[in-house]
Amino acid sequence: MRSEAARMTSYLAFVGVAAGTVLLPGPDMLVVLRTALAAGTRSGVWAALGSGTGNLVWGSATVLGVTAVLAASPTAFGALKLAGAAYLAWLALQALRAALRGDLLADPDPAEPAPSAGRAFRRGLASDLANVKVGLFWTALVPQFLVPGAGAGPAAAMVLTMALLCFAGMGAFAVVAGRLRPALARPLASRVVNALVGVLLMALAAGLAVAH
Repeated sequence: MRSEAARMTSYLAFVGVAAGTVLLPGPDMLVVLRTALAAGTRSGVWAALGSGTGNLVWGSATVLGVTAVLAASPTAFGALKLAGAAYLAWLALQALRAALRGDLLADPDPAEPAPSAGRAFRRGLASDLANVKVGLFWTALVPQFLVPGAGAGPAAAMVLTMALLCFAGMGAFAVVAGRLRPALARPLASRVVNALVGVLLMALAAGLAVAH
């Protein structure tokens, strides 16, 4: 009985921490917001689902010990880190180029149609998987909330809960961003948003590249 209470207490504490981390600005949030602003709420929600799926992959990898192996291998960690930084830098350059060209967020160029559901999903998935800090976060977080002898159930529940919270949080941001599209139909507003997203993504890419 006492062990069950301890597991529930640990799980609830994890949920509180996880809910807080979802609200922190990061690559996932920026990608989801820009997708929703450019292509609408539906595309943003699909990107949010991709982000949640990526978080599920990272969490599962942590439970299986994969992220611990990566963290212990400087070569593997360095390669994954640089690949993720390169992807974020590429996204940043896309946003900055759009700012320079004056592309309207709420009125995409017909030559560049709005992303399909699959493409939006892959964009969110890639942004999460490219961020090796998510894996390090999981590696540092999970052991603190696991009760000895509890088995795999609590860890699996934490992984699934975090993925759902990530999707719910990113999905809410997508809905808000989708509602803001009409206000961003002006060239100046679009330039400012694209430039801001580009600068923030580039800063995150640089931070990831030098992460230890």
